[in-house]
Amino acid sequence: MHSSLLLLSILFPIVAGIVVLFLRQSILRKGFIAVVLTVIVLSSLMMLGMLKVPDMFTVPRYYEMLDVAIKIADFVLLLYVIYISFKIKEWKATFFAVLQLVPLIYFEFFMLKEHEMEMFFVDELAIIMNLIISIVGSLIALYAFSYMDHHEEHLHVSPTRQPRFFAIILVFLGAMNGLVFSNNLMWMYFFWEVTTLSSFLLIGHDQTEEAIRNAARALWINMMGGFALLLGIMLIYADYGTISLAEVLKIKEATYILLPMFFIAFAAFTKSAQMPFQSWLLGAMVAPTPVSALLHSSTMVKAGIYVLLRFSPLFKGTLLSDFIALYGAFTFLATAFLAVSQSNAKRILAYSTISNLGLMIASIGINTSSAIAAAILLLIFHAISKALLFLSVGTIEQHIGSRDIEDMKGLINKMPVTTSITFVGILTLMAAPFGMLVSKWLILEVAAGSIAISIILAIGSALTVLYYTRWIGNILSGTYFTKKEQEKMEAPVGISLYGLAGLAVFLSLMIGSLYNMLVMPQIVNMKMDVALKAAKGTLYTSFGGFMVYPIFLTIILGVILGLMSLSKSYREVVKVTPYNAGLNYLEEKSYDVKNYYLTSFATEKDLTKYFNYVSVVLIAVILGGAVL
Repeated sequence: MHSSLLLLSILFPIVAGIVVLFLRQSILRKGFIAVVLTVIVLSSLMMLGMLKVPDMFTVPRYYEMLDVAIKIADFVLLLYVIYISFKIKEWKATFFAVLQLVPLIYFEFFMLKEHEMEMFFVDELAIIMNLIISIVGSLIALYAFSYMDHHEEHLHVSPTRQPRFFAIILVFLGAMNGLVFSNNLMWMYFFWEVTTLSSFLLIGHDQTEEAIRNAARALWINMMGGFALLLGIMLIYADYGTISLAEVLKIKEATYILLPMFFIAFAAFTKSAQMPFQSWLLGAMVAPTPVSALLHSSTMVKAGIYVLLRFSPLFKGTLLSDFIALYGAFTFLATAFLAVSQSNAKRILAYSTISNLGLMIASIGINTSSAIAAAILLLIFHAISKALLFLSVGTIEQHIGSRDIEDMKGLINKMPVTTSITFVGILTLMAAPFGMLVSKWLILEVAAGSIAISIILAIGSALTVLYYTRWIGNILSGTYFTKKEQEKMEAPVGISLYGLAGLAVFLSLMIGSLYNMLVMPQIVNMKMDVALKAAKGTLYTSFGGFMVYPIFLTIILGVILGLMSLSKSYREVVKVTPYNAGLNYLEEKSYDVKNYYLTSFATEKDLTKYFNYVSVVLIAVILGGAVL
């Protein structure tokens, strides 16, 4: 029963995606997808309640058949990538596909000695990832129903390309579950590459020149990561004679394990868009908003974090681990600084995503029990809140025709519900007592032993507050509008936005129970001493504690007072121009009052170049930590 449920979570979305390709009638297609998403969510909740983990599961009668199918699909996928890379003339993708194909042939036919093993390795980390993929991914897909209708109408797309779009999303979700649950490392590698191909197809969905160019960049960067992952797996097999994840995690002798760990970490860096690989994720903004939400929040980028977390016990206490922490901290700071110079909301969210992923990687590199706990909590809360913000920006953009936060001034008067949900999304990413800030507090606690990393994390956190509060100031300002100018343009707000906002707040309120139920058992499974404890709304370590409930009560009081103040803005008032040092009488001149984006010294193009140089050096240092 349990093994069949795990198999269902992988194969059912993939098969359903193939079916969707042939559903041309909109109502029938949406109804079918809604049923599929419901099954995906229910199966993830059933696994949460039914599976006793950690454990291994298998369906013996299907193992050999699936193993052969995946081997064949591996080669078909790489050949298809070579075909499309020739078609779009992206020779770097061709190079990395061939670079994978040659060693894969050697490994599969001449090196690997097959033996049957358990199909699935499941622990709390896998359950957490499955819940994120299934619930957040499904809410994003539901949001895409109305969004894609509006999107295609705006672009005058005919005939509709929605069957292909939703088919790829469903295959994507199934592949992510396959990546998370696979015990066979070669299965993990296959599903890793399926997510790469799916992201290419989704980013290039609109088939514009810009979309195809950015999709091609995502393809070759992630194919490079796929080659690194394959190389890491081959080195593990050469040294230890196994491709079973469970057996690899039991390795005690680390003499030969650090070099393959470097290649696996490198693959994680590319998938998680860490510097200097961030350009593929920034380019993904050209895709429809549901794609951005999927890639940036719950699926694609989290695959890298998952893999790094999964193998973190094997490099604990090594120079490799220390250098990974430094690399993640640098990416966190550098991309937070780049986000400060942005006014494009999607670009702010993209840099924020890369920055927070760097923070997770820094936590994994610190590699203490509290740091790993913080990384897992960040993984959860970032997925929810960032998906919420991307969908909010997509809704706003479709109704005001812009994603620039300067054009969102006074939005609270025009789209009060959507603006309030956006405000909740931003607040849950940066303010106490929500899960993201609690996790950052915990990381700062455990990083106290390293002055350099502590300073980097503190400055990066301050910059995060800067670019988010500037956004909040815009959407909540503009109360000088008259009633006539306050004409509402509110968009219908569906279950996706309400659901994600509710999840972000509820899980923050229940962070203690969440930690005790899923995070702490994972720490125990990783053979670590539990330093962080939770009880009655309080998280505490030997350094100190964080009380959740009192701060929540303060937030509620602040919101009530704020709403009372905002209610006064709807009375008739006189609109005046800003004071301009006595120049107000020059009515023929207009003055644009906006935020300062540090463009005089925070030039994105120049800074990115230098930040990339530093990140390349840090990756070389990580390699040095692996071979020393």
